[in-house]
Amino acid sequence: MSTPAAQTPATTFNPRENGSDYFWYQQRIQAISSAAPTANAQINLDADSDFYCVALTSVTDINTAGLGAAYTESTAPLPLVSLLITDTGSGKNLMNGPLMIPGFTGDGKRPYRFVRPRVFMANATIQLAFSGVFLAAGTSYDIQIIFHGYKVYR
Repeated sequence: MSTPAAQTPATTFNPRENGSDYFWYQQRIQAISSAAPTANAQINLDADSDFYCVALTSVTDINTAGLGAAYTESTAPLPLVSLLITDTGSGKNLMNGPLMIPGFTGDGKRPYRFVRPRVFMANATIQLAFSGVFLAAGTSYDIQIIFHGYKVYR
């Protein structure tokens, strides 16, 4: 017995044929430091599609006195900054409290992959609450959080 074509999951992303496509959402914060240890940001999701997140990465740059430090794979900093992620579409936090960023995000080569995709509904907002209360005096970070996934268009 064969499965009808409409019920067969797509094996490729093609927005014209099956209404899905790769997509990345990102948000940056700048100059989180011991002098300004908290920051909030949000990602407004598009109204035309649900977003299925499959992985998280972060990129951090140490910014001391306005001068960016040399950034290579071996010198990529692990920020002592915690992050709480909230999905307004479901009204739920993704964790029971803020987690240290290196503990649940990967780098570009080794993203933190989810066991199953996490869906964020169309028109929702992902709220990001950063806290750098563990930062040393004079240290300032610029941090980009990247949600890897795919869109399923409505």
